[in-house]
Amino acid sequence: MRNLLRRCIRGDYLRIGIVGVGFSEFRIHEEPFYNVAFLAAKRALEDAGIERGEVDSFILGGYDNLGVGRTISNMYTAPAAGAYLRHEIRVSDDALFALPLAFMKVKSGSEITMLLAFGHSSETPIELVELQSLDPFFHRPFNLSLPVFFAMQSYAYRERYGVKEEKIAEVVVRMREKGAKNPRAYIREKVSVEDVLSSEVVSSPLRRLEMAEWCDGCVAFILAEETVARRLSDSPVWVSGLGWSAENYYFDRSLHDLPFVAKSAEMAFKMSGKERKDVEALEISDLTADYYCMILEALGFAETGRGWEFNGDVNFSGGALCTNAYGSTGAFLLASIVERIRKGEIECGMAQSMSGYAQKSCVAILEG
Repeated sequence: MRNLLRRCIRGDYLRIGIVGVGFSEFRIHEEPFYNVAFLAAKRALEDAGIERGEVDSFILGGYDNLGVGRTISNMYTAPAAGAYLRHEIRVSDDALFALPLAFMKVKSGSEITMLLAFGHSSETPIELVELQSLDPFFHRPFNLSLPVFFAMQSYAYRERYGVKEEKIAEVVVRMREKGAKNPRAYIREKVSVEDVLSSEVVSSPLRRLEMAEWCDGCVAFILAEETVARRLSDSPVWVSGLGWSAENYYFDRSLHDLPFVAKSAEMAFKMSGKERKDVEALEISDLTADYYCMILEALGFAETGRGWEFNGDVNFSGGALCTNAYGSTGAFLLASIVERIRKGEIECGMAQSMSGYAQKSCVAILEG
């Protein structure tokens, strides 16, 4: 499968372009999540200038069962996308992990594919849900919630590299400043370093403002093979590199770094034929301020232990620290890169997402 992707990307076959994007609002929604998903799908179709019947394949990205409070969640999201009694596949993970499947679906013969990402956190106790992903005999009995695990990694990272809490707080301040300028962001309030350092400790050493808050929201994309993409859009955004990797299921691994993120990045770079200097902007899944640093270091853009001082174009959208919908966070970050390329602000960008107990990473490289 990976060899097929490499051959496709390197030009043996036509390229795959994103020709439509649709957003719902990212907030706490009172209406059912499938209504929110319908709105995103409708707007993506309108953006691409096509009708629902012209889409011949649907990829649904988002969590199932307890993740959205519904069993077999695609029974609800498939009709919202227009996929009732049509060809559809669901990826039960953060929706950025659905992009490689959508890419391969188009490569295998689909002319136009919709990727619908759905995230609905407000109906679900996320910390209790994620416990179910742990080994039921050895790990689940510890009741190791996500905030506690995130805090373990934050502590390991800060202790390993001597990172001061003030430096982590400065990351939050920068992300909040960017989120305040993004009308699509869930959190748009600026904070100061003092605000961050005085916020309550959720699980030591992590403070409330150093962690992403959950919200609801959906994003949809229209993907097409090159000849169709050029017919539908004057400025398709090409998917030039994809990579993914999974860490050990158990916790007998280092906590101060993210090697699986590095592996997913290397795969994407190899497929695209690009180098880090070609990437003008990054959107990364900074579920905590410490992860912001750790991800930049794993991706190879920042010096080990000093990710907090990287001054490149990172998380123009405000990142996950400002918008974090359980299931569609990665799609939100991807859409930010797509929009900036379409506006001509950048030529090449990277989106990265992470899920589980810091176990899985997906990376996408896009270009105009």
